[in-house]
Amino acid sequence: MADMRSRFTRGWWFLAPGLLLMTLIVSVPLFMAFRYSVHRVFLYRFDEQTFVGLANYLRAFRDPLYVNALKITTYFTLGCLVVSVVLGLLVAFMLSSRHVRMRPTWLALFLIPFVVTPVVAGIAWRFFMWQQEFGVINEVLGALGGPDPYWLLERETALIAAIISNSWHLTPLAIIVFYAALTTIPDELFDAGKTDGAGPMQSLWYIVLPMLRPHMLFVSIIIITSAFREFDMIWSLTGGGPGRATTVLSIFAYDRGIANQDMGMGNSIAFSMFIIMAVAAWIYITVYRRVLEHEE
Repeated sequence: MADMRSRFTRGWWFLAPGLLLMTLIVSVPLFMAFRYSVHRVFLYRFDEQTFVGLANYLRAFRDPLYVNALKITTYFTLGCLVVSVVLGLLVAFMLSSRHVRMRPTWLALFLIPFVVTPVVAGIAWRFFMWQQEFGVINEVLGALGGPDPYWLLERETALIAAIISNSWHLTPLAIIVFYAALTTIPDELFDAGKTDGAGPMQSLWYIVLPMLRPHMLFVSIIIITSAFREFDMIWSLTGGGPGRATTVLSIFAYDRGIANQDMGMGNSIAFSMFIIMAVAAWIYITVYRRVLEHEE
């Protein structure tokens, strides 16, 4: 009995240092953020702190700018989710075809956006893709006889440009996960679909999508959490403008905590983002378990 217990606990001793380090890295900043969020504290004056309870949260929730930032963040997150999942699914489905040649090369090319840092990607999109006079987007639109808007300087188009740019960065994750999942689907299912007269779109809708449902849930939660807290890409693209058209919660927290030096308000906004993501993760886990139970 003792030997079995030792064999069971031996692996935990190897995992303990990493788990302890990860717990400290996560819990200490989280605790400090919550502590500052319930105090009146300003940047460069951390020695002068006054406990105010939930006053910072009430101020944030009553601020119309917070409500606007939450709305913009929701639009941005949902836009990135839809674009990344749809494009990732279509590209992965095409790459899984038997007729595709040089598949490893294509996969490597599609991974490039994922390894580019968001700041570099945002600067590249800002100066080479969305630039009004010589940007690639407007050059293509001009060749097709379309308009050439100031994408990043107009309220109507700035958020769309930010969604497309960030989706370009997130789509490779969806491609890799969906492609790996597609390789596990037996070829007999596709052959049976072809025998019944199913074309590519019918195979995608009736065979691929039902088989990829758990993987779509996994990819969705990763994209949602990444897009919801996105700062670097939007900041390098628009800085939160024009006006506050692209001011998401992360930028709003930076504006209140660093620019205005109100660390109590900034941390209350940041901690509210954590609460929202925790609720979203709980909903995801619940939905994921129900999907698995239904499939079993």
